[in-house]
Amino acid sequence: MKISLIKSSDTVAMVDVEKSVTYRRILRAAAAAAEFFSENMGPISASGDAADVPKIAIFAENRMEWAYALYGIWAAGAAAVPIDANSDDDELEFILRDADCRIICCTRDNLQKTERATAKLELAPKAIALEDLFPCGGPGEGGVKNAANPPGEICRESEDLGLLVYTSGTTGNPKGVMLTFANMYANMCAVAQAKYYEEGVRVLTMLPFHHILPIMGTLVMPLSINGKLVFPKSISPADIAAVLEKHSVDMIISVPRFYELLHANIMAKIGASKIVSLLFWIAKLADSRALSRRLFGAVHKKFGGEVKFWISGGAALDKKVWRDLDILGFGIREGYGMTECAPIIAFPRIGRVRIGSPGEALPGIEIRIADGEIAVRGGNVTAGYYKRPEETAEAIRDGWLFTGDMGYVDDDGFLFITGRRKEIIVLANGKNLNPADMEAQIKAQSPDVVECGVLMHENMLKAIVRVPAELLSSGAEAAEERIRNTVILPYNRGTAMYKRIIKFALTDGELPRTRVGKLKRFHLAEYFEDMSSAKPKRESLPEPDSETYRRLKDVLKAQISAAPDADAHMEMDLGLDSLGKISMQCFIRENYGVEISERDFEKYPSLRKMSALVEESRNGNFEPTNRKFSWPDIINGLPRPVLPRPHMLHFASIFVLRALSKLLYRVHASGTQNLAGAAALIIAPNHQCYLDGLFVSQSLTNARALKTRFFAKTRRIIRRGFLKAFARRSNVLIMDINDNVSGSIRELAQALRQGESVMIFPEGTRTKDGCVGEFKQTFAIMAKEMGVPVVPVAIRGAYNALKAGATFPKLLSDIYVDYLPQMKARADESYENFAKRVQEAVEKKCSEPLPARG
Repeated sequence: MKISLIKSSDTVAMVDVEKSVTYRRILRAAAAAAEFFSENMGPISASGDAADVPKIAIFAENRMEWAYALYGIWAAGAAAVPIDANSDDDELEFILRDADCRIICCTRDNLQKTERATAKLELAPKAIALEDLFPCGGPGEGGVKNAANPPGEICRESEDLGLLVYTSGTTGNPKGVMLTFANMYANMCAVAQAKYYEEGVRVLTMLPFHHILPIMGTLVMPLSINGKLVFPKSISPADIAAVLEKHSVDMIISVPRFYELLHANIMAKIGASKIVSLLFWIAKLADSRALSRRLFGAVHKKFGGEVKFWISGGAALDKKVWRDLDILGFGIREGYGMTECAPIIAFPRIGRVRIGSPGEALPGIEIRIADGEIAVRGGNVTAGYYKRPEETAEAIRDGWLFTGDMGYVDDDGFLFITGRRKEIIVLANGKNLNPADMEAQIKAQSPDVVECGVLMHENMLKAIVRVPAELLSSGAEAAEERIRNTVILPYNRGTAMYKRIIKFALTDGELPRTRVGKLKRFHLAEYFEDMSSAKPKRESLPEPDSETYRRLKDVLKAQISAAPDADAHMEMDLGLDSLGKISMQCFIRENYGVEISERDFEKYPSLRKMSALVEESRNGNFEPTNRKFSWPDIINGLPRPVLPRPHMLHFASIFVLRALSKLLYRVHASGTQNLAGAAALIIAPNHQCYLDGLFVSQSLTNARALKTRFFAKTRRIIRRGFLKAFARRSNVLIMDINDNVSGSIRELAQALRQGESVMIFPEGTRTKDGCVGEFKQTFAIMAKEMGVPVVPVAIRGAYNALKAGATFPKLLSDIYVDYLPQMKARADESYENFAKRVQEAVEKKCSEPLPARG
């Protein structure tokens, strides 16, 4: 079957700020180039084997001549090999050698680089500059050679090899992906059915054509349906604005980095004006793209005012960026694809967009999930990798292409990407870590984090954190201290032990990425080593020669697995956790009469500094107890706290909130019989949303609910004033993680001692991905030392109903609350093991499928 790629007409096909080019002119230029190629590329074999198809490389930045050359290659019966114009000598040589290129079209600017690379090849391809192939922009104006009879259209057989595209190589040397015209045509038809590309579509050519997304999305597809390509002089904001001022477009295709910069620029201006902030809030509530485009018309006019679709591809788009731009009236669409699929696999249907998802499988494409990995099948899927049969066999099995991406398809058919199989970090204990998720969480800690990369290096998790140059200019040590205290430590405290960052390095330069923004993870270890070697070595000082230091060192040694170091950061480098800090606080108070707060651990983070603080602050007349620390000492410490009695506000709020939750959500409870028996219980649910406490307490008997206290970390908003008073009168025990943690634990113990129940969320924070996080040991310590049973509670459905960051909750959602059988710690059982047993019980229940909706 012959496939028509482009047809001649007098319609304008390509424009820039200075000129316009018709379809007829493209075909004349292509025909002239085809004659040159045919004379210089050698014979074409009739074997049909990919190795026998002549291959011609295009090594140039985006320009109109790029399109002339591409269609000239196809008109000559050859296959095109697009190469990144920024490739270095080694990369260029590798691709030319691997692809067996016979001709290379370059620019005069990179002709010397081309000649250096071809000189190393046994069979050097003929090199020609596009400026010489098309001296004045094409035939008719002094071109190489006018075609005698330029064709009315360019067609190729469907099974012919059309493109040999080398993947960007985020994990090693690139591979040549073979795409036939049938592959390309299948994808073009599927995208056309999705109604984004219609005849005459106008597209901005921002991304470099050597990638499959721009070559198909901003060149081949539009020109196959009489569309128009708009070329900016460069991708600088000024040049893009200049060309869009003259030529409006319907579609802009770019990478997440472009949208992140656009978002940062717009949101900075919104934040600087109360009036504009109010307009943003109104747009968010109205949820109307038409209204948003009017409210923020000035922003849209900078892009011509007629852009219907803003397409993001190449990597995942940050959800907040997507959500905010959507509020501003930008029709953001994120697709999912890969070079091997020419390229689109999934794309949102018009009117069916879900933030965080690249949409549904395109028509004619099948998606299935095999052991968590996305596999696809369809006419767009490549036949394989050029000259790599083993890698082809590994990727394509039984007709299915295994993408290497992890993900799932929800009940509505929307695809969600959760990570890249090859990028998953596998720990020695078998735990799997998705570095992209960790990077997103680290970046969310502070605006100081521009980007970051997480890696496993020397058997420990490390992070490279990019910060603004002005932060580093204030001094490397000060910058490190700031990032440690505002980013790394808060991240570590809110995540599981096995996900904690042990070491980090700062940079103000971009992390190594491909041209479409994918992180080159295989370069991170080398990048980290380079930064570490450039960093001045810390002077090694002798250990302090004091009794206080030696005693604190013994206490620290009992709390950590690493060898204590006088100048190491106790939390970051040695892994001292919150319970270990309590141990040190109690020891110092009992033996030196010095009260150490949580904030003191930030000010005096090393053992050397902490011991110096104690020496300086100690009371010489204080009589030390010389007693070793134990949890019973804290729990039974005197004086015992006096807890506020339940206030009328507590009684009223319980009944009002219960009634409200029944109106807004369908809560299904099971296992309530497991709450019977003991007066004092520790109720331990997983944490999915901010209403979890309400969902769990809704099924408690009135007597149990009125005698249940809620153990919660304080937030800045409830540390003082009305909200703090409200919390205390509503049976909430507030634990300030920055001050007097041991006092909070004594309050918890007193509640249990009084025969009251306590609800604790052992994860310490809401889930960020819907999965059950690591259960901290506080509840396990209390349960064992107080002899109190624990009722594990599995909450399901709340994460999707009230997901953090969602604009509006999903009302009337089904929430499932399962009270599991009571569990007690064994006499010889460690706190850690008991916490793990309770966690596993909750995880097992949460892993069960939700009941079918009737």
